[in-house]
Amino acid sequence: MSIVGGLDIHRKQLTFDYLDTMTGQVTRGQVAPADREHLRAWLARFSGRDAEFAIEGCTGWRYVAAELAAAGVGVHLAEPADTAFARGRKRHAKTDKTDSRHLRKLLAEGRLPDCRIPPEQVLEARALLEAYHDLRREHTAWVQRIHAVFFHQGGPAIGEGTLRGAGAWPRPGPRPPRTCRRAGQQQVTVALAMMTCLEDQMHELRH
Repeated sequence: MSIVGGLDIHRKQLTFDYLDTMTGQVTRGQVAPADREHLRAWLARFSGRDAEFAIEGCTGWRYVAAELAAAGVGVHLAEPADTAFARGRKRHAKTDKTDSRHLRKLLAEGRLPDCRIPPEQVLEARALLEAYHDLRREHTAWVQRIHAVFFHQGGPAIGEGTLRGAGAWPRPGPRPPRTCRRAGQQQVTVALAMMTCLEDQMHELRH
C-alpha cells in the first residue's frame, strides 16, 4: 500500500496521521467538523491510490468505516483496549495526535489488534437490541422507584403484577402526613405512566 494511516475519532473532529510509503512523507491534521460530508471531501485526495487506515472501535466508527470503504480506502477496525495495551508505558501525554500516530504505526508494523467488521444487517440488529436493553433498564428503574415510594410510606412489599392493579396504593398503619401521601401518589402515577410508555416502545422493538 502507498498510504498507511490512522484516524482518531471524536465528536468535533477527526485527527489523521498518514504516511506516504513512496516518499516517506508523513501528513497530519484534522477533519472538522466530524461528519460524513467533510470526511467524504477529505477522502477524495486518496482517489485511485492504494490506501489503508486504522480506526478504533469507539462511538462514531460506523460512519467513518462506511465512508472509508465507499472511497475505496482499506478499513482496519482496532480493539480499543488492546490498542491501548500496545502503547506500553506512557512517556508522553495522550492526545489526539499521538493516538492517530499510534494507530498508523501499529498498522504499518502489522501489530494492529484487528476486529472483524460485521455485515450491515448485523450492525442494525445490534443497534435495535441496544435500544431494547436501554428501555428495559429504564423500565426496571421506574419499578424500583415505586418500590421505594411504597417503602417510604410504610406499605407492604409488592410485585410488578400488583403495580398493574392500580388500586394497590398502600394504607399503612400510622398514617403519614397528608402532603407526603399526596406526593407519593403522584410519584407512583408518574412512574406507571412512564412504564406504560416504555412497554409500548419495547413492544415495537420486539416485533
